[in-house]
Amino acid sequence: MEIYDLLINFINSKVPILGEPIHIGDNLKFTVTELIIPVVFLILTNVFGNIVRATLINRILPRYVHDRKTVLSIGNTTKYIILAIGLVLVLTAIGLGAGSDLNIPLSKDKEGAPTLRVFDVIRLILFLSLLVFFSGKLKSIFVKQILSKYSEDIGVSQSIGTIIQYFFIVLGAFIIIQGSGINLGSLNVLAGALGVGIGFGLQNIANNFISGLIILFERPVKVGDRIEVGNVAGDIVKISSRATMVNTNDNISIIIPNADLINKQVINWSHNDRRVRVHVPLGVSYKEDPAKVREILVEIAANHPEILKRPKPEVLFIGYGDSSIDFDLMIWTSSYINRPIILKSQLYYLIFEKFKEHNIEIPFPQRDLHIKSGWGKQDDNGE
Repeated sequence: MEIYDLLINFINSKVPILGEPIHIGDNLKFTVTELIIPVVFLILTNVFGNIVRATLINRILPRYVHDRKTVLSIGNTTKYIILAIGLVLVLTAIGLGAGSDLNIPLSKDKEGAPTLRVFDVIRLILFLSLLVFFSGKLKSIFVKQILSKYSEDIGVSQSIGTIIQYFFIVLGAFIIIQGSGINLGSLNVLAGALGVGIGFGLQNIANNFISGLIILFERPVKVGDRIEVGNVAGDIVKISSRATMVNTNDNISIIIPNADLINKQVINWSHNDRRVRVHVPLGVSYKEDPAKVREILVEIAANHPEILKRPKPEVLFIGYGDSSIDFDLMIWTSSYINRPIILKSQLYYLIFEKFKEHNIEIPFPQRDLHIKSGWGKQDDNGE
């Protein structure tokens, strides 16, 4: 870089002691100035990044973004991007550019000209990492600040945000590869190796990734849904490219591969809406009036704040049991979709108190023992 070389020569001319060459081995030679300038440049870049971050967080972003976490995320991301650009400039300036001897060629064309160099790969990886990181932050901002204003369904917002994130990653990767000057033909070997790897050892990863795309576009499940897969039951809190995170009632996070959500039977309790019906079976003594029992159960359900009024609660007369007449209280709820057993427990407490208040007997299992007359008598032969 001409500016870098001019600065080096200017400092060495003003302070000759800094221009004294330092030899390491036979080929590596540098001056103190060449060590100081990159360090000073990185320090100044860090200071500039902090100033930009503070300006964004304290003055600019609060006018448009109300979520403090999002504001901090944007500010920190901007600072990291500035530092990464500064690092790339420093590495290029100190001799890791295309014409440097340290920039070792990895592949050459038919004429012997290098087509892919070490620094090209490092720079490509760095920019792709920044692209993935920045697209993730962009998704968070888009979901929390834009989509949340138009849709109350967090699952739909997360799906749209993830699709947009993937779109920016693909588009950005194409632009970065084209702008880096790397000959795409030099990546054929890498693409071939990747294809062989997918064919032999990465089938499951590729399967889960494609299944994740199907979930995002088809949306059989989404973030916020209550699902059951095998013995796992919980709420979906995150859908990533490889797996889905489910949080159980015991606050245990379970990672389910996306392929299992496509290939196995999945019970989605909230696919259409978050209303579910809960059954509360119970029995009373045969001497009780079924109409009175029904009236009490309907009253209990009507007074519970978490039971929906529409559809209204119903009480079914199930049948005649061995020691009781059996009923089924059927109620609808939208707030206890992930804790139906808690709602049933609350109702059983209330039912017990009401039955006790109205002297309604809750029977226990009974068995009648009949002794056959004449049992134990001897016959005429004394046997």
